[in-house]
Amino acid sequence: MSTKEKKIIMSFYDFCKMEFNVLETIQLLKLNLNVFFSWGISSLVNFNNKGILLTVNSEYHKGYVFIILDYSDTYTVNIINFNGNVLDTYEMVYFDMLTEIIDNRIEKVGKRM
Repeated sequence: MSTKEKKIIMSFYDFCKMEFNVLETIQLLKLNLNVFFSWGISSLVNFNNKGILLTVNSEYHKGYVFIILDYSDTYTVNIINFNGNVLDTYEMVYFDMLTEIIDNRIEKVGKRM
């Protein structure tokens, strides 16, 4: 990993808010394994139980997906490119919509449903 990549990833700590059960959230994302594996995840990083960073290589997004839990007990999902630029932010995402929000943004953009 280059110094630039390390610096970009370390900047994600600025997004973090509160601790949450990261393993529980990962299990939630894996409920539909076909969808989870379609994202082409090459790494999954736990940010001290305050965030989950996925490095993805999916159909419509190659970069990062950063998931945090807000004080309202809803998730915020940030779609970030490899330069560290936030492309999209989805706030107030309830647990039962988390996988669908991510999948719609990184796998289905532009497809007619």
